[in-house]
Amino acid sequence: MASDKDQTLTANGEAEGTTKRSTYIEVSSSIEQEIRSGIYPPGSRLPPQRQLASELGINVSTVSRAYKELQLRGLVIGSKRRGSLVTGGAMPSVEKTPPASAGSAVIDLTVNRPATGEFLACLARTMGELPRDPRFAQLQEYQPPQGPSWARAAGARWMSAPGFAPTADQVVVTSGAQHGLYAVLNSLIGTDGVILADQLTYYGLKALAPVFQFEIVGIPSDRDGLLVDEVERVCKRVPVKAIFTVPNLQNPTVTTMSLERRMALVDVARRHGVAIIEDDVYGPLVAQRLPTIASLCPELTFHISATSKILAPGLRLGYLLSPQDNAALCAEAVRTTAWMPAPLSMLIAAVWMEDGTAQHIMDAQLAEIRARHDLARELLPQEWLQSDPACMFVWLKLPLPWRADDFAANAKARGVVVMPSSAFAVDRSEIEHGVRINLACAESREQLVSGLRTLASTLRDRPRALFGHL
Repeated sequence: MASDKDQTLTANGEAEGTTKRSTYIEVSSSIEQEIRSGIYPPGSRLPPQRQLASELGINVSTVSRAYKELQLRGLVIGSKRRGSLVTGGAMPSVEKTPPASAGSAVIDLTVNRPATGEFLACLARTMGELPRDPRFAQLQEYQPPQGPSWARAAGARWMSAPGFAPTADQVVVTSGAQHGLYAVLNSLIGTDGVILADQLTYYGLKALAPVFQFEIVGIPSDRDGLLVDEVERVCKRVPVKAIFTVPNLQNPTVTTMSLERRMALVDVARRHGVAIIEDDVYGPLVAQRLPTIASLCPELTFHISATSKILAPGLRLGYLLSPQDNAALCAEAVRTTAWMPAPLSMLIAAVWMEDGTAQHIMDAQLAEIRARHDLARELLPQEWLQSDPACMFVWLKLPLPWRADDFAANAKARGVVVMPSSAFAVDRSEIEHGVRINLACAESREQLVSGLRTLASTLRDRPRALFGHL
């Protein structure tokens, strides 16, 4: 993994001065290259730390720091029972991206987050008013695993769409959409089969694959969504546990599934008795919403909604609607993993959904997103751009000879960080080369313009060989 010079250190495996730091960084970078190249595919295990330390002739503590670095980069999940499991970049990095060069600041366009500070302004007002709310006294008490009735009613209100009006008793409150997805997968454990998803899909699903040890099979898509004929073909060939889809503003390609495709998908699911996981976290942003899959097929569909993508990451609440026979299992998953969602967050969200504050924040976010969307369409070549004025990110397809990882690395060297298609790929099949650009992530429109101009310039350039850890 690491270079030969790692084995020429001092007798105890470490060198003088700062070599210890450079060694663990070098080891982690070497392993990252092997993960990216497919030597360690998603779901595989890295060698035990003591084994690797012995092979490289370095301290176990150095290998431990290297594995921790890989966790921070979103490439590995640590598990006491199963060791270090490779996610292949399925989880977002939590490290602070280093500057591209001395004196320059990196523009990070990788995170789905709201673009305005309206959330904080509203939160400051609400915090002073909460003690007068009659539910305030409940904040110090344990709550039912599915959430108190008033929080579930707020969730039903948030999830509702034309032709889709869940009732409070159907909703389970979770600590965010990812927690809701965990609860769904927990309820499906023990069922044989794979999970079908877009070839480029939400990395949170990929991250849970090694945890629950299921296989994801990628299904090709077009501008209307998943190709149902391919779904049918796989359902006939192998046992399928569930179909995962993001029907509105699909992450990362910004595709919204057509009504005809939704109905066709439901038809296939019913004929094969396959569950559908509908991740609809971006649905409230869409002005002219199509019928939810849950409204078309309530007996098979798990419908997930959440607040963090639209209001703010700091308000981590999810709302889960499941087929009736699975609701208790989903609530049990909430109990065993978090005991209950944070009561303070539940009350803030409920108040905002009742008094219109949530809609006010969302309207402010949408106005800023539309302005930033216009900048993206002005500065990036439209023939390679997939976008929607309601979506906080765009998908930039890459012309030849660019490969997604090469483009992302070249852009990062110039000070702009984006997510390549490999971060969303579910398997090693051929995928579209593109990058997701999060417009709302930039601190200002001015910073966004600078980042977009850098990306446009990179796109016009040729791929360049880069050396060292970026």
